[in-house]
Amino acid sequence: MENNQSDILVIQVNGNPILEYDRSKELSDAQHQSLKLMEEKLNLGLELGDQLVKHPNLEQKIQFVSANLVSALLNDEETLAAAACAYLAHTLPDLKQLKAIEQNGEIGIELIFDREFQAEEKLNFIPIDNFTSRSH
Repeated sequence: MENNQSDILVIQVNGNPILEYDRSKELSDAQHQSLKLMEEKLNLGLELGDQLVKHPNLEQKIQFVSANLVSALLNDEETLAAAACAYLAHTLPDLKQLKAIEQNGEIGIELIFDREFQAEEKLNFIPIDNFTSRSH
């Protein structure tokens, strides 16, 4: 399979791309087994906020794994981050970006399905006072 942008899942934290997952690369048998075990553990229940969810649905599992992925990235836990990213990439094949923004100690997570990651360009504005009018 030819590598193209739609195979890539980009994880951003505070506007910076931190992790890229390439779906075109085949997983090993051990990695497939690891994803299967992760799914089995999630099916046993999980904690979202202060609430124990005994039989989580897909949305709750994604919320839990996304939060753990961002936490792992912020705490330099590379193995956990890689596993969580792989889980999201394979569970949500149309997911193109996960954007996490930290504000005032709170982290907001946005899942983006409709556009690939593009580096943001910063625009420099010139103050209006710096423009000079020219007489004709």
